[in-house]
Amino acid sequence: MSAPPHSSNLLIRYAPPPVLAGALAMLCWAMSMIVVRDVAGVVPPVALSFFRCLIALSLLWLMCHRSLRRQWPLMVRHWKLIATMGALLFIGGNGMLFVGLQFTTAINAGLINSAEPVAVVAVAWLMYRDRLTPRQWLGVAVSAAGVVYLIARGRLSVLVGFSLNIGDMFILVSIVSWAFYAMTMRHVPLELDRLNLLFGILLAGAVMLFPIWILENLCYAPTRFGLPLVWATGFNAVFASILAMFWWNHSLQKLGPGRASLLVHLIPVYTVILAVWFLGEEFKLFHAIGIALIGVGIWLTTMQRGIQGGTH
Repeated sequence: MSAPPHSSNLLIRYAPPPVLAGALAMLCWAMSMIVVRDVAGVVPPVALSFFRCLIALSLLWLMCHRSLRRQWPLMVRHWKLIATMGALLFIGGNGMLFVGLQFTTAINAGLINSAEPVAVVAVAWLMYRDRLTPRQWLGVAVSAAGVVYLIARGRLSVLVGFSLNIGDMFILVSIVSWAFYAMTMRHVPLELDRLNLLFGILLAGAVMLFPIWILENLCYAPTRFGLPLVWATGFNAVFASILAMFWWNHSLQKLGPGRASLLVHLIPVYTVILAVWFLGEEFKLFHAIGIALIGVGIWLTTMQRGIQGGTH
């Protein structure tokens, strides 16, 4: 799926190759996790998501308001699809992940998230009977093994103590929601500008998050307006909402959901690198082994045609 032929937007015109686009999206989301952890306990999770959407919408309006006016009738015709994508992304995906992390450990969350590419493959098979080749299944398995090894810090004892709780259930819902989001990209009309699509998804997300944000203020934690909110939401609006989502959608469209989803395994790799760089943590042998396994798995899966029909 390609951008509209007359689009003049720089993001669209100079979009990187799909594998690189997906890798850059994962880097943005890994950096976002560092920022979110920095304001944990200060900025409530729904407030972070809601104001991130508002800031991203404001920035996108400046970039694509002319094309939005031209394509608004097209977006209205497909409002159910766009609203569904917003719900899958901001309510089922990020929303369930944030809730789950209130009740489970980071190790559990990381191990469960390593199953996301398999969830995408399963949803693609259920909806479209898509399949991976044996080589690509091997790539999924090798990459998942690398994630597990990385998160377990190379120690079997960490995995022996692994158990599911209510938080893990929320994270499983989050993974399935992301898998269905990946499938919805197949139904986006070819003539719809990619940034206009992103604007519509963010708008749907903001509308749905607003009443939840009100409830959060009344029942959980009030939003405190100050530098932490501005810093965290501003960073996430630019990197996690605009750049990451644009690159991720581009990768999904070009590679297909099955191959693109494997790039999610880069998030723990980036997290390790960022922790060593910014937090001064020591780089150890299990880091190198885990990253190498993930790299081999991604190579096996992305170096040839992935799930059939993945690009429409």
